[in-house]
Amino acid sequence: MPKFFNEVWLRDMSPRTMQGVTEFLGKLRVGVRPHNLPGDLRLLAGPWLSNEEAKVYFVFEIDDPTETFEAFAERVADGLFLRRRLTLIQDWDGARSFSRYLSSRKPAAA
Repeated sequence: MPKFFNEVWLRDMSPRTMQGVTEFLGKLRVGVRPHNLPGDLRLLAGPWLSNEEAKVYFVFEIDDPTETFEAFAERVADGLFLRRRLTLIQDWDGARSFSRYLSSRKPAAA
């Protein structure tokens, strides 16, 4: 299943925001999802809070990340999240496999 590194910018670090974020991500951490997150979403690592900015990070796997739109947009509407960046990631075995593939290619003719 595809894995994603998720960076989420928070509205701020106010007590209200932090309470909402820690409640939402705390539940997700123990496998409790809100009704609008798909059942195949699985938190793999995190969440972590940035020391330097109002941001949280976590890694999850899901077949179709577009199915997280409603849950994310709801947190934006509630004033918890500002934006996010989802980055599709590959495990290290996949990186080694890609490296072997690149090494085996024949040079392109000029």
